[in-house]
Amino acid sequence: MSDPFDLVAKGDLDGLRSALSHDPGLVGTRHTSGASLVAWAAYMGNVGAISAVRAMLRELDPHEAIILRDGARLEAALANGWDANELSADGFTPLSLAAFFDNPEAFDLLLPLTTNVNAAAQNPQKVAALHAACAKRNAAMVEKLLRAGADPNQVQADGFTPLHAAGHHGDGAIAGLLLLAGADSSAKNAKGETAASLARNAGHAWLADRLETRH
Repeated sequence: MSDPFDLVAKGDLDGLRSALSHDPGLVGTRHTSGASLVAWAAYMGNVGAISAVRAMLRELDPHEAIILRDGARLEAALANGWDANELSADGFTPLSLAAFFDNPEAFDLLLPLTTNVNAAAQNPQKVAALHAACAKRNAAMVEKLLRAGADPNQVQADGFTPLHAAGHHGDGAIAGLLLLAGADSSAKNAKGETAASLARNAGHAWLADRLETRH
């Protein structure tokens, strides 16, 4: 039988539904990374797969609730003693998931409960909440994280800093926030690229010019 995770990644919704129909137990399986099937569907941005898997789940775990914006389930988990700092099975912090999936309600609920806003994912991506917020270009979350003590120079996989992401996206507002918080504009990633060079290569010359003056 086909791997449901492969079916989701390929966008084979009919195949996924057929696989789940023949073996409902697949809905509870996990990817080799540790991600649940519904979380994997969300990572892939496959809305149809999310719906198909969600319909067969009895309940969501707290991390899945964050991803799928089920505020009632998240609040119930917290009321029952769930630790808001507990990593997901694939290694991400709850706050990072809230940032990456643009869930401001969960983010605001989790931020004051987070003991270390700089906690990085325990997986090869090494993503912290600030990286996720910058990747999603959410300036409001970036500012809240910086105010809470997030490190603007924290490195994720391949040597990328939050400012590298802002440069690549041409996001001047977030770049400004990061620079105000002490981001190093001269920092290079594993390929030797600075935020300015990433900005220029992505067609954001106006931001590249300004970042270069900060060196």
